[in-house]
Amino acid sequence: MIERVVLHQSRFRTPGLVPDARGVALGPTGLVLLQSAERLVSFLRAAGEEGALDEMLDAMRILQMLSPLRTREMIVEVQASSSHRMDRISAVARLVGGMVFTGSGRHFVKYRDAQAPFGYDAGELLADPGDIALYHDRFSQAYKLERTLGVRDLILRLAPVHVPRARVEAPRMIYALTRIGLGESIVGYLARWNAPARVALVEWERGGTSTEVERAYLLQLQQPQQRFVQLLRSLPGVKVFVPDGERTAVEYGHRHPIPLSSCAPLFASEEMVLFRAGGDGAVVLPQRPPFIDVQAVTTIAAPSGQPVANVKLKPIEASFSLPLTVVPATTPPRRVSALVVDGSERDALGRALAVLPPSALARIQAAFTENAIYLYGPEGVQNLPLGKLYEEIGAGVFVPLGMTLSPPLPPEVLRQIARIESGFRVFVTGGAYPLTSVPESAFVPATRLLVSDIPVHEDSVITPPLDGDRPLPDLWPTPPGMLAAMTSPGARGALPPPRDPSAEMLASGAPSHQLGPGTGGEGHGG
Repeated sequence: MIERVVLHQSRFRTPGLVPDARGVALGPTGLVLLQSAERLVSFLRAAGEEGALDEMLDAMRILQMLSPLRTREMIVEVQASSSHRMDRISAVARLVGGMVFTGSGRHFVKYRDAQAPFGYDAGELLADPGDIALYHDRFSQAYKLERTLGVRDLILRLAPVHVPRARVEAPRMIYALTRIGLGESIVGYLARWNAPARVALVEWERGGTSTEVERAYLLQLQQPQQRFVQLLRSLPGVKVFVPDGERTAVEYGHRHPIPLSSCAPLFASEEMVLFRAGGDGAVVLPQRPPFIDVQAVTTIAAPSGQPVANVKLKPIEASFSLPLTVVPATTPPRRVSALVVDGSERDALGRALAVLPPSALARIQAAFTENAIYLYGPEGVQNLPLGKLYEEIGAGVFVPLGMTLSPPLPPEVLRQIARIESGFRVFVTGGAYPLTSVPESAFVPATRLLVSDIPVHEDSVITPPLDGDRPLPDLWPTPPGMLAAMTSPGARGALPPPRDPSAEMLASGAPSHQLGPGTGGEGHGG
């Protein structure tokens, strides 16, 4: 049985067990006991997903042991450098049903858990520990070593497993392994379609009891289109691989049971390994092959005989006369650059322009013709809910959004054939007159089109009339202080005599009883 370790305990029965900085009983080596190979693979995968597999690969061994009941169990031996590292390993191991031990030599005791935060110590050591003796709270028994498994050999022997279609992501790079006979046709097909592909010739031994050497073409496609991926996967004899790490690749639609990106130290720097599904085994290439562009290895001209002499040049007298039309494009649409609005929607266009933000309106230019209104603005016309949107394919040539030219003429060639000089914007509309050219000088800022000329009334300024008999009133009070004499009304001239209200009323014929006291008339008491 085992005993709990207390804080500051310094003496242990298990060899190599010492307290670390946190007081946890820890040996130099850690063991993870797993009951089957399936749980071993689950532990390695979980450790790779969590990020602990990279730390364990430096001193990790996989041991196949025989128990006293003659059952085969797996032990993963790691270096227990600290209790923090063992805590991570213990959490992953317990998740997949494993047991964690620590110690040294042949004696290993159960690692700490919630019941014993400082770990355990063996109550009594076994007399016959065998190759490895494990002490647990439920058992204490010795194990016999059957064989040691290499981590690299285990990874190479594991076959990739299928991934549901919903979880398969579009790859950024693929490799395609093709047979020699079919590979030449595939290389020529990719070269004709100008696909971003490179090719290499690889050789490897079949392995097992056979000494036969297999040869095949290995294609590399950067950013492949989905149609190329589907075509290569549908061909018999072609296997498509997706990179998983820098030196390994797994067959498309599958994944390796162990994350290969966490196993990079197990493969040489110049090595390349392709994991095939279906039990075909892995293809191990000792050196990464040199990839060459498919255009460089494709024969584009056949050898001819003697050169022909006395050749007479004949001018072009006819052409194929194919109609110029617009067809749906297979590539994603470009940015909207222009807009064509029918002339009957002029008022609706004016109201739409009036509600645009000033920053968007300032970037729009417009040209008026008899039948349509052409608006140009790569960053403003897409906000208008009218007309037909156009994208620029180059050289001032515009096609409807999501469409392309048929035949696929370059914009410069189209201008030369149509004899359209520079300084004109060309709109491809199709129909009887497939091209419409509008001078660039006809486009004016849309801000000048919102309102017409604004009438302005010029109001004349006249001199206000002055009454010579009545001086202007004094509009400001007399300020106090030393400047009172200078700014007082008397300093500017004599003021007129005060008005006599009674005299004014008598002059106007008012009755005398309306005069107040002190005005010279008779009072009410007289």
